[in-house]
This record gives sequence, structure tokens and C-alpha cells, in this order.
Amino acid sequence: MPVWKHLIPEENVLVRVGDFYATNKRLIRYRKRFHGEEIDDIAYSHISSITYTSGSRVLVTDIGIVLAVLGIIGIVVNIFTDVSLVTPLCGVATFVGIVFMVYGVFSKVTSVQFRAAGISDAAGARLRMTNVNPKDTQKFISLVREHMK
Repeated sequence: MPVWKHLIPEENVLVRVGDFYATNKRLIRYRKRFHGEEIDDIAYSHISSITYTSGSRVLVTDIGIVLAVLGIIGIVVNIFTDVSLVTPLCGVATFVGIVFMVYGVFSKVTSVQFRAAGISDAAGARLRMTNVNPKDTQKFISLVREHMK
């Protein structure tokens, strides 16, 4: 784990979730990139709030609704008029739309935003965890909150 070389003396990683590491001294976001490394850190005493969000994928659900409705309209127009639309394409659009709606409703997206006073919006955006396991995330947040005291 290359993050070890960035730890200060007597600092230990307590838990890791995605690109985020909670140590006994600070919160670290570490990413190994093709062109190098990215590291952001913040002392627990500077964290002002933590926002946890979990919900369905609204955009995917909306796209599914649009596809399904357009597909159904195409099928209905084909059945009740002499207009010849591409019926198989309308059927596929309806099916894909329904799949998107089901996926969007039942798959959850989880995100956590750490905020601190005096940090720019750009730096704050880098302190956002997305698409992480909710159980691991809740344990991570609990540990960070314990160290914020």
C-alpha cells in the first residue's frame, strides 16, 4: 500500500474504504494514478461535518422511464394506425427502459462528503467518497467521528 510512505511518525492506518484511509491522526485520500499520485489529507480537528447520502439512481430511473414510454408510444402508434414504425426497435426500447427503471430503483448509490472550514470547493470535492459499500462506510464514519472529538 503506497500510502504508507506518506504517513508521519507514529501514524497508523486504522481502516480503509476505497481511496480513503482513516489513521490515528488524520483522514487521507490517496489515489495512485498513471501519471503519479494524488494525496489529500485533513486533520480530524478541522472536519466540520460529514454528510452521508444513500439512495436510488435517479438519472438511470429517469432514462428508463423515457425509453419505456417512447417504446410503448411507438408500439401503440404501430397497432392503431397505418404508420409503420420499427416495431422491434420499439419493443427493445421498452424492454431496455424497464430494465433501466428496475436497476435505477433497486441499486443504491452511497456517497459521503467530508467538509472542513477554510477548504475551497475544489479541495472539498476531492473529499467525497462515492459508490462505496454502505456497511463499510458507516464503520468508517463512526471511526472518523470518534477521532473528531
